[in-house]
Amino acid sequence: MHWLEAKVKVTKDGLVIPEDLFREMVGTYIKVEQILATLETLADKETLKSIEESKKQVAKGEFVECLINDLEKVLR
Repeated sequence: MHWLEAKVKVTKDGLVIPEDLFREMVGTYIKVEQILATLETLADKETLKSIEESKKQVAKGEFVECLINDLEKVLR
């Protein structure tokens, strides 16, 4: 359902939004949040520097593979 076609009801207690429209709105909100997080990362010079350093380390083979459950043990 396209949002322009949605039948939103206005009551004295608030709005009644069809489930399909609500799911679409939440999905769009999540996408916008992801875009903003990406933009914040790209705007942070220290983070970009860290990413570049990490890429170089990976290219040189300077990394350790592990399962998430073993992460604390690996980092000791």
